[in-house]
Amino acid sequence: MVYQLYDDNYWFPDPHDAEGQESYYPGLLAIGGDLSPERLIEAYSRGIFPWYNEGEPILWWSLDPRMVLLPEEFRYSKSLRRVVESGRFEVQVDTCFEKVIRACAEVSREGQNGTWITDDMIEAYCRLHRMGIAHSFETFCDGELVGGLYGVSLGRFFSGESMFHKVRDASKVAFVKLVEYSLMHGFWFIDAQQPTKHLASLGAKEMPRRTFLKMLEDNLVIHNQNNPITPKQWPFKSHTVVFSMGGNQGDVSQTMDKACDMIAESVGRVCLMSRDYESEPWGFDHPVPNFLNRCMVVDTELSAREVLENIMQIEKRLGRQRSPVSGKGSLQNSKSEIQNSQASLQNSKFTIQNSHYSSRPIDIDILFYDSRVIEEEDLTVPHLRMHLRRFVLEPLAELVPSFRHPVLKKSVAELLNECEDKGKVF
Repeated sequence: MVYQLYDDNYWFPDPHDAEGQESYYPGLLAIGGDLSPERLIEAYSRGIFPWYNEGEPILWWSLDPRMVLLPEEFRYSKSLRRVVESGRFEVQVDTCFEKVIRACAEVSREGQNGTWITDDMIEAYCRLHRMGIAHSFETFCDGELVGGLYGVSLGRFFSGESMFHKVRDASKVAFVKLVEYSLMHGFWFIDAQQPTKHLASLGAKEMPRRTFLKMLEDNLVIHNQNNPITPKQWPFKSHTVVFSMGGNQGDVSQTMDKACDMIAESVGRVCLMSRDYESEPWGFDHPVPNFLNRCMVVDTELSAREVLENIMQIEKRLGRQRSPVSGKGSLQNSKSEIQNSQASLQNSKFTIQNSHYSSRPIDIDILFYDSRVIEEEDLTVPHLRMHLRRFVLEPLAELVPSFRHPVLKKSVAELLNECEDKGKVF
C-alpha cells in the first residue's frame, strides 16, 4: 500500500507496509510531503529514504531486501590497497559537500538517463550538512576534486546516497576512508540501500528489511555513561586519532578527565571514551601502585606531529616529568617484531631490560592516526608496544574492536585475544 503524505506533519507509515516484491514498484511506501530537515531525519531514523526523478512527486522507499555493509566485512583488495598507499590521492571529509553532491548529480553514468539528484534534493541535503547530519568524503588528485561520496549519519551508522569519480578508483578511495572512519568510530553498518554488483564486490550483502530495521532501531537507542549515542549535530573531521592514557599518582581519574577536556580544546572533538580500567604495573623493576587507564577516539584537522606536540604540552601542564629516555622505540629497528603478532613479552625486543619507567600522574600515547604508518625521529604510529599491553587493548577493544592494525593486519579484538600479557586488568 502506498500512503499519501502531507506538509502539515512529519508522519510516516510503518516501513513494513511498503509495496512487496510482486508490485511494479517494490519498496515504495509513500508519496508526497516535503524535504524539510525534520521529515528527512524522521525518514532516515525509520529506514526510509527519498528517491524520485525531476518532475515527479517525492517518492519514499523502504526496500526489502536492504543492501548493507558491515565495516569489518569490507573486502580490501590488494590492488585497491596499492592505490590508496601510493599517495596519489588525498581524502578529505566535509570540506566541500555541495561540490560533491553536485558532481554526483552531473557525472554521467552508464545506463542512466538524467539524475534523481534534483535541485530540491541538493538544497535539502546541503541543509542537513549545515546541521552536521549529512557528510561527504572527498578524493583529491593534485588539488582537484576527482571523486567522492555523500550520505547521512544519525548515530553509529552511515546511509550512503551517491558517489562519483572523474578519475579511475577515486570513488573507491573515498569509500575506503568511509570504512576506516566507520571502524574508528564504532559504526555498526553502512547502509547502501539498493543492491549493486560494485558494492557486493566490496563486501556488502543483502539482508531482510526486518533485520535491517531492528539493527537500525538498536543503533538509535544506545546509551551508556561515557558514550551516549544519539543523533548529534557535528561535522566529520578529516583525521581520527586514538589515544591511550593512564597514570598512578594522585587522583588519576580526575587528571584524565582534565586531559580529555584539554584534548577536546586543543586537538579536536572527543567522539568515544572508554570506562576507566585498573591494571597492574607493566615494565617496572620495583613495586609501584596500580594504574588507571582509558582510551579515547578524537576527530581532528591537525597533523600527527601537531597532535603529538599538543599532548606533550598537556602532559607537562598536568605535572608529567618525562625522563631523558623516551622508551618509544623505533619502527625501523622493530618492524620485523611488530609484524610478528605472536611475539612474546619474554622474547620481544620491547622487553625492558633496564627499566626506566617511573610512576606518573598522566601518560598519553597516540595509538593510531587514521590507518597511517608513521616513522619519524620521535613519533612512531601505530604505537609499537600496544599489541603487547593488555591494559591498552582492554579499553581499546571496548571502543573499536573491529579496527584493524595497519601493520599487524589484525583487529583490536584479535590482538587482545592473542595478547600474552598476563597482567590483571579490571
